[in-house]
Amino acid sequence: MRKCLVSIAGIGMLLSAAGLLTTVTPKVRAQMPVAQNDLLAAGVAGTAVNMCLRMETPAKPRHAYHEEPPTGPLPATLDPAQFAENKTAFVVYSIAAKIPEMLYQEPCFCSCDKREGHQSLLDCYTGWHGYGCITCQTEVIFIYEQSKRGKSAAQIREAMENGDLWKVELNKYVEAHYAEYKHSVP
Repeated sequence: MRKCLVSIAGIGMLLSAAGLLTTVTPKVRAQMPVAQNDLLAAGVAGTAVNMCLRMETPAKPRHAYHEEPPTGPLPATLDPAQFAENKTAFVVYSIAAKIPEMLYQEPCFCSCDKREGHQSLLDCYTGWHGYGCITCQTEVIFIYEQSKRGKSAAQIREAMENGDLWKVELNKYVEAHYAEYKHSVP
């Protein structure tokens, strides 16, 4: 059975809810129909229950990816040259083209696996999904930078699950690297 952990903030919420009972004077409470007294008490109890439910940690959803490197050819990512006028799309598709084997082994946290049937982050870049999805864009940069540091696909997944990928400053990274990628495309 799950336990409900009550934090300092949670205690404050309970006290605030309990304060509702004390703001109604005994004389007013005596004049209230019993049903309203019960509703007021139920509201305080409901607040406590809702607080406990919100504080339980839900299970992390598992997103699709391949645990092993690919054994055959992979589909090509879209050509970054077609995104030359959109700096972000150009940079992320340029990166995706460099590391398709790594993207094959990484999940996408935007839930495109459930909505669009993607099997890994690579699928976001074999089509147009990576063009407009900030989550996918952030992930591909994070994965690329971590792989350059020698991290394995499993280590990168773990870091992503721990939230490290959100340290990537997407716009700053794109501005810093756009010219570099622009010169590498014929």
